[in-house]
Amino acid sequence: MKRDPIDFLEPSVSLYNKPWVVICQAMRAVGLGLLMISLLGAWGTSQPTLITVVAIDAGHGGDDTGGIGIDNLVEKDIVLKIAHLIALEAVSFPYIKITLTRHDDRYLSPTERLQNAPDAHLWVSLHLDFSYDPWMHGITILMPTRASQATQALAEALHQSIRATTKELSWETRTAHLWLRRLNIPAVQINLGFITNPEEARKLKQLAYQQRLARAIVQGIADFRRSQF
Repeated sequence: MKRDPIDFLEPSVSLYNKPWVVICQAMRAVGLGLLMISLLGAWGTSQPTLITVVAIDAGHGGDDTGGIGIDNLVEKDIVLKIAHLIALEAVSFPYIKITLTRHDDRYLSPTERLQNAPDAHLWVSLHLDFSYDPWMHGITILMPTRASQATQALAEALHQSIRATTKELSWETRTAHLWLRRLNIPAVQINLGFITNPEEARKLKQLAYQQRLARAIVQGIADFRRSQF
């Protein structure tokens, strides 16, 4: 095996008497320096990661209370709380940015809601179900008529995530004549349970359950995003 010429130098021989040795060492140092610069540049430079902006649209508000269920459970209040919890949960997902269409108890028209989330890539509306039959229960995901494949994929990702979290076996994903059809981005409406069902109303009042729903929704959005990129 051929050795580096430096390895054959006698200890008593001055390096300064061997110019080619000095040159060799200098070239080695320069090469090592260039390698380090290259590595540092690679570590410090990465491809820009797309941020997914998600509009979370808490239904109703102001004089529009939505449904009023057992123990005076008010739809507009519950969905607003869950919307805020979704924004908190999303902090752990650096590539998801949540935009709330309403932050407080006020009525907004569809146009105003759109104006509050002009840069959204995805749209998720939050509602609760109401029925005069107290045994009606379950979570429903609604898609606009003629839903795009991306909207269907978003609905499925949310379906899987929320179902895994809540263990709710009564599910329905279907299309409906929603104003969300005006949007040219994936958009769904989630009806998070019946406020007229005793068991679901009891759970919907609990902060822990609201947090579970919020966490599942953010995870569903993250799963959808991963499937698209």
